[in-house]
Formats: sequence, C-alpha cells, structure tokens
Amino acid sequence: SFEKKPEHIVAAALDFQGEIYTGRTHADALNALEEVYPDWADMDVKSPRDGFMTSAGRFVERDEAGEIADKAGQLDALGSHSKQRRASEYLDSHDINLN
Repeated sequence: SFEKKPEHIVAAALDFQGEIYTGRTHADALNALEEVYPDWADMDVKSPRDGFMTSAGRFVERDEAGEIADKAGQLDALGSHSKQRRASEYLDSHDINLN
C-alpha cells in the first residue's frame, strides 16, 4: 500500500503583505521578493515574516517548521550545531535537508 509521506518542509519562505516568496534559502526567497518589489525596504510596510513552506502548502514560522522538519527526519543528517539551534527554536534554512 502507498504510505503518505508526513508533512515536511519544502522551501524557505517570506510572507510579504500576504504574498509568499520561496527559495532554497531565505536569501533566495528575498531575491524572489526583490524581483517583484525592488524597493520594498523603502515602502511604508512591515518587513517580511521569515518562515517555511510545507508539503501541505502551509506557511509556518521557524518554531513550527523545526518541529515539522524534526518529525519528518529532515534534521537527522545534520550536525549538532544545527540540532542545538533547533532546540533554541531558531531554525535556519541551512539546517534543513530539502532533498
């Protein structure tokens, strides 16, 4: 029988005014945002929210993304520095195995 893979992290993401920009890293997501809004930093708006996109199409913040990535085994191959950061609930896009 076909087993559904648990929800996992598929991309780093930025939420800018309700629009989601994604990339392999948050820097890539920022580049995608800047293609659409090159002057976003000068706009009178809130800064983009950092987060991640899941396989279920959800935007989640770093703490929830860390829990999802941990349960999905996406942190298993990483070193203790990444796991330590995971414990501090500040997950970085470089911490997650997206392969």
